[in-house]
Amino acid sequence: MARKAKDGTPNANSVPNKDIIQRLNFLYQASVYLNGVTSQSPRRRKRVTTGDLSRSYVTSMKVVGRKTVVKMDPSVKRTICKRCNTILVPGSTVTIRANKSASHGHVMAYTCTHCKTTRRIPAPPGKKVPSEHAVFCGQEQVEADGAFIV
Repeated sequence: MARKAKDGTPNANSVPNKDIIQRLNFLYQASVYLNGVTSQSPRRRKRVTTGDLSRSYVTSMKVVGRKTVVKMDPSVKRTICKRCNTILVPGSTVTIRANKSASHGHVMAYTCTHCKTTRRIPAPPGKKVPSEHAVFCGQEQVEADGAFIV
């Protein structure tokens, strides 16, 4: 009994775990949207704000991904704070600095404004720094040590 050989190329619509990936995508998009929307209710009573709801969506996205063993794309992981699960948006929820590094040339330092956690991602000299990190909304400053504050 021989195995049947696969005929042709695989179907593009047959993605494994498609429903789970769609759910993760929805949770991420909803979290990004809620993070950008300001809360309209007054702060008299302790209520759940849109930022809190955004963080809970990211938490549930991480739980679903962990339970179903679906790996998130690194570009999605880089936009989420590991400590407080806030969506990192340059200029509002994260400050970005380009620091010099001996081993990598430059290192991008992302500091969450909610929990003050810093994440350092190498930016090798052979690769061009993405334009979104270079200058964001014209808010570029240079410190004495040569570090850019965006």
